[in-house]
Amino acid sequence: MGDCLTPADVSDFASKDSQRIVGTIAKALAANSPFINVLKGGVFASGVSDEVKSVIQLPAAPGDSLVNPEFVNDTSVCGTSGAQDKVATTEFTYRLKTRRGRGPRVCVKQGYAAFKQSYQMAEDSLAKLVTQYLNADVKYQLYSQSASKFNATAGYNFDDLFTGGEFSDIGVKFAPLTPTGELSFKALHKVARYLREVLLADPFSNGGVEHFKVIGGVDIIDKFREETGVKEVLLSLTNGGYKLGETVLTSYKWDASAPYRGLQFGTDQRPLRATGFNGDGTLALVNPVEVVDVDEDKGTAYAKTNPDWLAAPLEVLFLIADNTFERQVPERYVGEGSFKFAPQLHMGELDWHYVIDNDCNAHGDFGWHKYQITRAYRPIRPQHVVPILFKRCEADLGLFDCDDTGAVYSGSVL
Repeated sequence: MGDCLTPADVSDFASKDSQRIVGTIAKALAANSPFINVLKGGVFASGVSDEVKSVIQLPAAPGDSLVNPEFVNDTSVCGTSGAQDKVATTEFTYRLKTRRGRGPRVCVKQGYAAFKQSYQMAEDSLAKLVTQYLNADVKYQLYSQSASKFNATAGYNFDDLFTGGEFSDIGVKFAPLTPTGELSFKALHKVARYLREVLLADPFSNGGVEHFKVIGGVDIIDKFREETGVKEVLLSLTNGGYKLGETVLTSYKWDASAPYRGLQFGTDQRPLRATGFNGDGTLALVNPVEVVDVDEDKGTAYAKTNPDWLAAPLEVLFLIADNTFERQVPERYVGEGSFKFAPQLHMGELDWHYVIDNDCNAHGDFGWHKYQITRAYRPIRPQHVVPILFKRCEADLGLFDCDDTGAVYSGSVL
């Protein structure tokens, strides 16, 4: 390219760059999204149906007691066929849904160096925003469609706080109680034991070590480290020369180390927070960002952290087993080209838009990327995702008052 860009140059340059941006988004998802990595990826077949049924095999119903199954003498079994064991299935329906949007406008009526810098900044902004949309979508779908939930409220039995858990459930709500305190590791581990022993959830396997995934805000994860009992065990492991205790105590994310008591931890920078319950029993969730307009005429604005989200009293942590949902993308997204990422990481379609018209872009000053995210969530074992609701408490800053000393200078030197 020369010193100046023509519309054709810009269009060709940006169009060729779209696939690289898609790859950048997928890499960011793989590295920075704890939620999308707990889902399997799949393909939504084209030309089949707008709405698809997911048929789930339920556990077999035994025809005999699992306490004392009946055995008879081998010489007496002639002519008998034994008790009949039965099976059944349940069905969930799901369909593709799409979100469309576009990236920032890029001014192309500049020299090559100026355009390149402007384009790179716009590309980075778009990639980060699409990544946030995908993260938020996966997180909300796991919350809204999960078939098990736990409300961490003191003064109640476990059965009062745990809702759902059945194979035929989907989208159950929290017990209608307002939590009064933070979640404890002791309660979390009880839910994990229930998930494994009663709901028969499949654990993840990392190097042969079976575990469930726990994803929560950094404050509650750090609180688990400080909890009496957990801290003592980890310190003992550290003092005994075990690497597990050292990495768990010092790492920002617990997933930097081996699972602790069957749980592996990841942190979410923007956990779901709520002010209470809506009239229909769902959480009154708070948007973590708010938009600040800079120039309405030019359509410029930026996002900042929402103070209502910072002050929200309730927060959600996720306990997740393997094989819960499959995030599917259309066949056309992965059927062509050299895209090598897992299907669940594919963000969709991304195209450069540049049209000289008689209205807003008469001189060909601007262009932008337009994107389309299309996905479907196939329920497999929705009861094996357990969002846990708890109250956020003020952090202990470790500050304290001290007595006044040396208020009057005597002038003496020791």
